[in-house]
Amino acid sequence: MKQFIVRSLSFVLLIIMLLTAVSCAQQEESTSSEAVSSDVSTEVSKEEEFVLFSNLPEKDYSGKVIRVLVEGDYMTSYKSVELLPHEESYDALNTAITNRNNLVTERFGVTFEQDRTSSTPEMANTLRENAVSGISTYDFVMPYLPVAASIAQEGYLLDLAQMENIHLDQPYYDQGSVKGLSIGGKNYFVTGDLSLLTYDVTHVLLFNKDMIKDNNLENPYDLVTSGKWTLDKLREMAQKITGDTDGESGMTHKDTYGFLVNNNFISSMFIGCGLRFTGKDQNDEPVLTIYSEQATTAYNKIFDLVNDETACGQIDNLSKGFGSSAVADGLTVWEGATEAIASKRALFRAVSLNAILVLGEYDCNFGVLPAPKFDEAQDDYYVRVSTLYASSVAIPNNAADPEMSSIIIDALMQSSTDTVKEAYIEVVMKERKIQDDESEAMLDLIFDSRVYDYGTVYNWGGASEGDANSITGFMNNIAFSGTNTFVSRWQAIEPTVQAAMDDTIATYRAID
Repeated sequence: MKQFIVRSLSFVLLIIMLLTAVSCAQQEESTSSEAVSSDVSTEVSKEEEFVLFSNLPEKDYSGKVIRVLVEGDYMTSYKSVELLPHEESYDALNTAITNRNNLVTERFGVTFEQDRTSSTPEMANTLRENAVSGISTYDFVMPYLPVAASIAQEGYLLDLAQMENIHLDQPYYDQGSVKGLSIGGKNYFVTGDLSLLTYDVTHVLLFNKDMIKDNNLENPYDLVTSGKWTLDKLREMAQKITGDTDGESGMTHKDTYGFLVNNNFISSMFIGCGLRFTGKDQNDEPVLTIYSEQATTAYNKIFDLVNDETACGQIDNLSKGFGSSAVADGLTVWEGATEAIASKRALFRAVSLNAILVLGEYDCNFGVLPAPKFDEAQDDYYVRVSTLYASSVAIPNNAADPEMSSIIIDALMQSSTDTVKEAYIEVVMKERKIQDDESEAMLDLIFDSRVYDYGTVYNWGGASEGDANSITGFMNNIAFSGTNTFVSRWQAIEPTVQAAMDDTIATYRAID
């Protein structure tokens, strides 16, 4: 992790001068002097990689209160705890947030206040109402990505790519979102080190390490590092575990499963195979890439896996034994899945990363993995960010002082890296929940492999990600239907999806 080091160069310069003086006094040969100088220069370059706030102008906004609208507590699992300390969050994270905010306050003189939404429509409705009324209430906002996409198309957000003090090329912005979510060269919303919910909603697999050992199975960590963690390997291992073990006829949530999967993880496995719903043309505008021979082959393999009852249980399919029996016993399907992996009744489970925080409360020896590759020939692993509840950062088009907004956003982003982001990953995820160095390495790989896809944000063709007519929802729903109609279903909805995408492109083109 890149460290932000704020220090004067005077000490380093003094060292260089002393080394030079010693060199002259000892009358060393020029080659030796050059070697010393080279070594020092190398050390300086390593230490002086970045100086916090050095790319921002000297501004003093003394007494200015930065008002921010964030997604609130109506979302139990995916509420914002990113800007200000929250009573339900971790002490270490709250401390880091306070320290981060103090850095910004000390440099720019601002303090922070936030309003928290109380319903799904409130973010978009509030921005619309403020724009129509000419009210400049918020200096910036933090909507979920689909909400940001909606209000951006209505012209209520500024293009961050045009803001002088928003440095989108810097690593404290998530480059996957900068490049993946731009359209026509414009970035109306982005994510970065301030946006903790993007970590929460990253799709991964958890596995029970004791079950691996007890059943003499291959170490999943070794499979990942050797490039052999594939769909076929997942299925092979899952088949060795799945069985009716509760003493009652028929599979229920009390039986043993090799792989527990939920509906929207189908999209994550599709992306894990190196495929995308959309790509980009030469104008940085989306094009459909979901359908090809390679995509069909990969989807067929995914479909066969999740419908193989000797390997897999479908968590949220209430027509199947796992989900229906969990509900009948007074559990949610998610509680049933957590209990299964914690009780050595599930080898692998598909989750959003924040499920680690829940599982960490159990006495369970578990690890974390990226989605599997299609096959061993695939070069890299790809991990989908489930964008439904991923928080972004945006500036309303009627913000009172857009320059100030841009400076403070950039300051928060860069000062979050060694404070808030580190607390989240190092303390909350690793030190408290992940029990081994290998899983820490997997987390690093996962965070470096994240993918943002237009299709999962705009859900063209349907009303939401879960809509069976949407670009993402159609494949998820087919997988749990039991009948593989991938080709015919895509051919049926493609015209509608294409038309919706074309409308989006035209809308953005029309925005000044």
